[in-house]
Amino acid sequence: MKGGANVKVGNRGQWFFGVGLLVGCVGFSSPAWAADGCEVVPVIQPEALEAWKYATQATSTYGSCDYSAVDGAGNIIMTQMPENLRSMGFTVLRPDGSYLWGGGVSNANTMQLLGQSRGFLGRAYHPLADLSWLTFLDNVNRQFAVLSEPATGVLWNAENPMGGLHEVGEDKTVRAYSDVGQVRWSTSLATILSGPPHVVGVNTEGHTLVLSIAQTSSGAAEVEGVWVDNSGQPGTSFSALTLPNPPQYAHYTLVPLVQGGLLLSAQNYLGKSWVASFGSLQTSAGPVPGWLSNGDTSPFALLSGGRGYIRWTTVNEDPSGCQFEARLTAPSGESCGTVRLPSTGMGDACFMVSMGRDGTVVESLPSIYVSESHRPYSICRARWWPALFH
Repeated sequence: MKGGANVKVGNRGQWFFGVGLLVGCVGFSSPAWAADGCEVVPVIQPEALEAWKYATQATSTYGSCDYSAVDGAGNIIMTQMPENLRSMGFTVLRPDGSYLWGGGVSNANTMQLLGQSRGFLGRAYHPLADLSWLTFLDNVNRQFAVLSEPATGVLWNAENPMGGLHEVGEDKTVRAYSDVGQVRWSTSLATILSGPPHVVGVNTEGHTLVLSIAQTSSGAAEVEGVWVDNSGQPGTSFSALTLPNPPQYAHYTLVPLVQGGLLLSAQNYLGKSWVASFGSLQTSAGPVPGWLSNGDTSPFALLSGGRGYIRWTTVNEDPSGCQFEARLTAPSGESCGTVRLPSTGMGDACFMVSMGRDGTVVESLPSIYVSESHRPYSICRARWWPALFH
């Protein structure tokens, strides 16, 4: 595609793999059980935490490390950027750490890496211009596909818990993409939604909610909404709620709940707050779930199969350094304990952690800068636990 991201497939950098053995004490489908307490939440055995995998990559001279992610099959991607920041190098590893494929993408130096059943879907971003392309890293056919013309301006998007990505642009057109980036449906809200879009969310049934938030002369904010069902049929607009004292310069998000609802949050320079919830296809706002009303605003993700939620926190204990700890919550909101990832034994700081659709957890570790030669470089590092929360 002219002017789009270009890909070159091949080996890049030098890779080393291993298995760490340390002693240590998400595709969504509707749950098949009636229980919603801690009995449905995965139980993690100590031996599963001991068997983490580890990989490193050396960048090019003056290169820098980006982050790692996991697809729906448990394959791990590690990414990096060269000194000029004008391309993105990547390597994909199988769950056991063996090499699957890799390459480099020019005209884009970073990519939204949303793990899908066959690879990674998301926007790839130009390093210098306000341009992005919908792209798909196909781990089955080992190829990189640019799926759209360059987009400019603001795009709001949300991952579909059932697979795929939904987007809405400034023209109020909502597009739903499959897990390989093909258009499922496209519908315009130009004659339905009176205000500009500000946030989009997709629930566990594949229904999309678009909200517009308008400031009034009194200082309050009126929230208008439109649902688009999972076949692409829009409903009518509705007055969702009024925010009497909306936070200034806020960024709003909608995150899915297990039972099919969506939770609205607002975040600015002063912090984050949960605002309201929306039941599936409901045209009025509801309260924030009780298990989130204690002031804890840390992000959460769905456990696979509708078995609850996972929230990541950090724990600092000498001499272990920083460790990530997962707090598990049942669909009912019952607290189900914590799972702490074992220390690397190197006193590492916490950088980034995420979980894939199959329950694989991947931790991006801080890079190591090597300056002992006339060609300084960085060593990118990641470790992962295959299907830990499956």
